[in-house]
Amino acid sequence: MWPILGASIIAIAVFIDRLIATRRGLVLPDESFRGLMAHLDARDLGAAETLLRADGSVSGKTLLAGLRRRHAGRDAAQRAMEEVGAINLGRLERFLAVLSTVAAITPLLGLLGTVAGMVEVFGEIEMVTDPDISMLAGGIWKALITTGFGLTVAIPILIAHRFIESRLDRHARELDERCLAVVDRFDALTSGPAPTPTPSGNATTQ
Repeated sequence: MWPILGASIIAIAVFIDRLIATRRGLVLPDESFRGLMAHLDARDLGAAETLLRADGSVSGKTLLAGLRRRHAGRDAAQRAMEEVGAINLGRLERFLAVLSTVAAITPLLGLLGTVAGMVEVFGEIEMVTDPDISMLAGGIWKALITTGFGLTVAIPILIAHRFIESRLDRHARELDERCLAVVDRFDALTSGPAPTPTPSGNATTQ
């Protein structure tokens, strides 16, 4: 029972930590992205880079990598954003293995407690010439408590693990969408408006 309780406390602490760290406002701040797009539309690349450097979120670091590689072409900018985005999203998965491990081992710890209890009960019954059925039932009931406790801990922890994973998947999809939108803006910046032809009457004679 004590190992199961200790594992549950650790898992709860990890879940709360990841729940805070993976909040959308920290990973994909909307205000920063809107400001970036406004700067790109205004062709103010200096202001766009300053904004992303000050952002510090996963989205900001990822888009900044693409902005710095825009001169190398669309593919290079996309690769840079993919690499930086994968690294920073991977950091958000830190400690998630703890949740999956706790969800896996707590039922086993409960089962181990039950087996140990059953061995003890049958060992005591073996020494009794005429065992009372209530003694056997009471021993089995106590032995099964650890299995119930282990399952009670494992099920919500498994749900918590899936919840954080699902949230990170949503963040990854939205980050991909933002990267594509920014790369499209880079293409617009590269193409730019067609230059205005110089009137022939104003041309300087060589």
